[in-house]
Amino acid sequence: MAIKTDEIPFVMGQKVTATIRGEVFTVCIRGWLKGQYVITDLPRIGAEAYRVAPQTGVKIHFIKDGLFVNFKSSASYALAQAISLLVIEYPRTFDLHNLRRFERFHTNIPVTFFFEEGDKKFEDSGIIRDISSGGALLSHRKQVSKQNLLNVMAELPGGGSLNLQKATVRNLRKNPKSSSAPFVTGIKWQDLLPESEGSISKFITLRSMEHRELPR
Repeated sequence: MAIKTDEIPFVMGQKVTATIRGEVFTVCIRGWLKGQYVITDLPRIGAEAYRVAPQTGVKIHFIKDGLFVNFKSSASYALAQAISLLVIEYPRTFDLHNLRRFERFHTNIPVTFFFEEGDKKFEDSGIIRDISSGGALLSHRKQVSKQNLLNVMAELPGGGSLNLQKATVRNLRKNPKSSSAPFVTGIKWQDLLPESEGSISKFITLRSMEHRELPR
């Protein structure tokens, strides 16, 4: 689904794919000014900096939080000294597409969950970082695996709740910057209970209304 916005969702240090004269490179975003310029690493081939002349065409694409961003631009100049950087023009147009089936809403909701392996029961707690009609993103203390079936419990803003809602583990990663909740797990609701579906729908409606009321 295409999304309309007037600003590219860059993040400092984010890796993007740059295509220059048919060569494909992975570089990091080092800075930008809306409507003016974008700064990336100067691509390298082995130990040598890749030579990029002014006005050379540059294609950039990346994925961030389920959004696919793609644009074309041209090089303004390249710095190949101790710090090698490439400055390109901020694109006049760009494509932004949502790759996710369900819209996600950022949250900070306490959550507890457990899973069972044979006669053993493993419990943990954490925070719901985002939630949608299809699943959620959790940060928590103990590691889980994709074989685990989680039973999730949480009180949602607006009066709803999740009570023993089953969810499958879809993706796993570790956040080295957090010692209290180092594991980040994406889950997908399984056999969504009517009570859970109503609570999530109510929360999403409430959050959507809040977004519409924010000043633009």
